[in-house]
Amino acid sequence: MGTDQSLTIILLTGAKRAGKTTWLQMYKSDSAGFLSPIIHEKRNFHLIPSQSIFPMEESNGQLLVGKYSFSASAFAAVEKHVQSHYQAEELIFDEIGPLEIRGEGFSSLVKHTLQNYSGKLLIVLRSEIVKEAIEAFQLDRFPITVIDFEELKNFEATELNY
Repeated sequence: MGTDQSLTIILLTGAKRAGKTTWLQMYKSDSAGFLSPIIHEKRNFHLIPSQSIFPMEESNGQLLVGKYSFSASAFAAVEKHVQSHYQAEELIFDEIGPLEIRGEGFSSLVKHTLQNYSGKLLIVLRSEIVKEAIEAFQLDRFPITVIDFEELKNFEATELNY
């Protein structure tokens, strides 16, 4: 991917546990980035395309959101993986949430990616924080397509049209 290409952002939105990650695992596992599957009721990171899976949650984690405690070292491993794939045609961030909106978690990774990546950046967000995310990361500087996962599911789509 050359630096002469511009960044395009796709926001895949939907409700919690609507099937966004499962859909991405089925149809986008050849892309680069990370997915966040829940396995045995625990949140995990699934690095793509390497297919490495490891726990996101940690009982005494340094990153806290509500009742969840996350591993800072797991987030650091994902960050390193994503940055090593900036040449990919498409990067997936599944998902960006309240932790990032308040400047933690993958906040610095999102900002770094916006400055250093040229290609398609697919960001998974819950519907209720789309406006906050656009403001927090000034995403409106780039071409954005918002795709509602319910519509995608209703059409039984296997591709994102953007």
